Amino acid sequence: MVQLLKPNYNRITDLDTEVIAISPWPVAENKAFKQEHKLPFPYLADLGAEVIRQYDVLDFQPLPKVSFFLIDKAGKIHWRSTHSGGDPNDLPQIDELLAGLKKIQ
Repeated sequence: MVQLLKPNYNRITDLDTEVIAISPWPVAENKAFKQEHKLPFPYLADLGAEVIRQYDVLDFQPLPKVSFFLIDKAGKIHWRSTHSGGDPNDLPQIDELLAGLKKIQ
């Protein structure tokens, strides 16, 4: 996730888009991860996995699958991409993500 979003952050936000990461880890761990990787976007904690369940990305571990959603300002999901998270190459291509963003502008 970091390898996709961090280097393309400006390209994404230039399309009037916010990037938000959500994980099931405690706030302190998320804060440390955000600082270590110098992430320019919020990294939020979902300790009870409520958001993760609502978006149906809870995996059997019970860690969430690495997932990307394009959600408009009204809350409608226009695109989603879900991945195992074990393989860093198993992520959407940035061009696919940007094309999806342009469609909902």
